[in-house]
Amino acid sequence: MILNLDLIPSNAGAADYQFNAWPFPVPASNPAKTGHLYVAYADKGDNSGDKADIFLVASTNSGTNWTSPLRVNTVWTNDQWMPVLAVKPDGTKLFMAWYDRRGDPNNGLMAVYGRWGTIETNGSVSLQDEFRITPVSFPPVFSGTDTNNLIPGKYDPAYPPVQVNLHWWYSDWPEDPTEVTDPSLAKHVGEYNGSSADTLNVYFTWTDNRIQLSPRFNRLQSDIRFIKINWPQ
Repeated sequence: MILNLDLIPSNAGAADYQFNAWPFPVPASNPAKTGHLYVAYADKGDNSGDKADIFLVASTNSGTNWTSPLRVNTVWTNDQWMPVLAVKPDGTKLFMAWYDRRGDPNNGLMAVYGRWGTIETNGSVSLQDEFRITPVSFPPVFSGTDTNNLIPGKYDPAYPPVQVNLHWWYSDWPEDPTEVTDPSLAKHVGEYNGSSADTLNVYFTWTDNRIQLSPRFNRLQSDIRFIKINWPQ
């Protein structure tokens, strides 16, 4: 069974709102401020230039009331999606990062951008300048195909070719040939992004497809990358 989750934005009537990506909001609580909550999410909002931007909302009363959405990315002519969020244990700062296609006029190649936020005593959040985390851009498509993908085992099971019966690789997958991978998976990237923090650093992981595995194989290598960043002074 394939379950496709679309990003359902606040203006769902828009013709181009569908966006096959991890659509769920990312919550965080403030360890030093009781009842102070933060949620980051991707939403098309009122922007007609692309399919998604990154927004942040906050609450100081355990979610009873929330601030108006604050757009985090300052460039919104291309897609931004899949945010992560972490709060410093002393409750004074937060960190956000997300996928961003601003560097590609064709809105395809992606990079990872980040932004720091200062949490004021009253709970308001002021954001600092954006910064780029990945030095190079990379494609979202992990094609997973070999020159002959009709032979069992001749493709990468992490990202199979379109409409291939995974029973060839996984013995517990249904043998029914109609149970195949869905064509919509062709533009997915692994949803392995996450962040955490301690008093000194933020720890951030993401899926990154920048490495060409080999000219012999028609696919890129999909890696989980990790970075440790010091909290700003």
